[in-house]
Amino acid sequence: MEDLSLAALKSLILAHQMLTTGILTLLASAVLVWKYWEQVSYFLLRIWHSFPLIGTVARLSRKPSSVDSDGWINHEVKLAGDYYQEFKKYMKGPNAYNASLDYLAKAGEAGRSPRPAWVLFLVVGLVLIEAMGFAYVLAGWMNMDASTNDRHLLTAGTAILLAVASAIFAEAAGHTVHHNTLISRARHWWQGEETSKRSRSLKASRAINLEDSLSDSNSPDYEQLLTRVKDVNSNVSRKFLWLIVCGVFVACMAIGAFVVRSATLDSIETEMVNSMRVEASAQNDSSFGSPFDLPEESQAINDEAQEATIEDKMAAIRQASLTTYIMLSLIYIAIQGISIWLASRYYFAGTHSYTAWRLTHKYATAEEMMDAMEQKRIAIASHADDKLRRLQTLLSSRDQTSSSVLSALDGTETSHRNFLAYVKYKADKVTQKTVSSEALTPTKAPVETVTVIEAEAPVVAKTEPAVAMNSAELPDVTSLSEESLTTGSPIQAEPIALAPEQTQIPAGTATVVDVQAPLVAKTEPNATIKASDFPDVTGVSDESLAVTSRALDISEEQLREYREQQLALKALGLFPAKKEEAMS
Repeated sequence: MEDLSLAALKSLILAHQMLTTGILTLLASAVLVWKYWEQVSYFLLRIWHSFPLIGTVARLSRKPSSVDSDGWINHEVKLAGDYYQEFKKYMKGPNAYNASLDYLAKAGEAGRSPRPAWVLFLVVGLVLIEAMGFAYVLAGWMNMDASTNDRHLLTAGTAILLAVASAIFAEAAGHTVHHNTLISRARHWWQGEETSKRSRSLKASRAINLEDSLSDSNSPDYEQLLTRVKDVNSNVSRKFLWLIVCGVFVACMAIGAFVVRSATLDSIETEMVNSMRVEASAQNDSSFGSPFDLPEESQAINDEAQEATIEDKMAAIRQASLTTYIMLSLIYIAIQGISIWLASRYYFAGTHSYTAWRLTHKYATAEEMMDAMEQKRIAIASHADDKLRRLQTLLSSRDQTSSSVLSALDGTETSHRNFLAYVKYKADKVTQKTVSSEALTPTKAPVETVTVIEAEAPVVAKTEPAVAMNSAELPDVTSLSEESLTTGSPIQAEPIALAPEQTQIPAGTATVVDVQAPLVAKTEPNATIKASDFPDVTGVSDESLAVTSRALDISEEQLREYREQQLALKALGLFPAKKEEAMS
């Protein structure tokens, strides 16, 4: 390849057809793997588990085994745990679907989608076009002392590097444009709020989780937006760093390309003018001594005319070339503008917006999502059961020295240890850890300070009980009206006799009495309540969690955990338990 041109590039491709085909196939495969990595990784996981000799099942069957308190062999737990990581991705209920739609709407990104494949190929094509343009500009000026092939390789590498840098800066600038759009929208909503209702300054709030998206429906719309946008600074202001960097880079590249092309044009003009003058001089020399020679005055006029012709021709060429170079620089700027727009159009600025989009974009309703996820769970459970049976068969065929392992490998025992049983076993383990952590966490009652002011009659210092009274221990107040509640209808209670020295304070004194309530450790019952044995709370909404938790006298986090586990068990058909199983 002696020159850098399209013809030379075509010749190179035809000369190395196998290499070109291999590179294109590799690039296409890499794009497909990146696009469908979740499915590819799960497929590779299944292949690796089944691989002979060095696969997961084969290796686990050769290792020493042990049995835990629930009768599960440690290798079974390890193998089923790999599939559980994939299985729990599809343990979603209708609340997750509604929360995802709500999250996208409040983040201002409903209707958006990530970059599709055609946009990716378009961006790659634009990068290649930019690389070719840079290569043509730099080809004549890259290390003139190097050989032709080395100069071409150096030119191609530099051109690709500049094109990739342009694409990266355009991508970052596009993300900044979308981020600034959301920040401007939040500020516009905040400024449009009544002064008495809004905060004095706009501040970034704590990020909200996807599953808790419905909990801030009563908050102002600008707060809902800011809690979902990532990388919000403390002043809730727009960012311009990447926009400035991209603008400076694009301007430098466009101007630099024009300057290099202009310098190239100057060298070309010099060569063309010299060649034209040499050609004209040769014509004059060939006609020297001819009887038709022009007089000296006429020859001078002829030379001036030829010189004027050359200058006019070069001026036209220069004007056309400069116009072309300006158009090429504008095309480069336009390509960067298109790249920035595509990057801003197909980008999620919300912290969990992409996850919410993945959960909802394939399904029109929550019911469709539940049906599709059920099919996924059935398939994963089938794959896991197949590997568990293979592992149990291999373990049974080997000599075992532990009696507990031999008992666990009995046919009647292994039939109960399938993947769905492992899911229930995993849920019970999580419940036990949660309850145990709450039982070991002490709660310290607040220190109460009672101020007794000067009074004429003896004053009794009243202290609140250290432990709050349960609602079940209070008298029946369901029949009280709103007026009775505000006027304070007396509730008869047994009087408490106090010693005079403890209750009476002489008049004319002002005393501050600090009463420190004793430390009370919150205790939980020793028996751990499983989610399957807890009352059915799958129908409790997020808004009713707080009231229901107080009514059941448990924490809101514990109630939420019970609800999620019961939803998972219900999806597997394991909740609620059958009546005969409950009686047994």
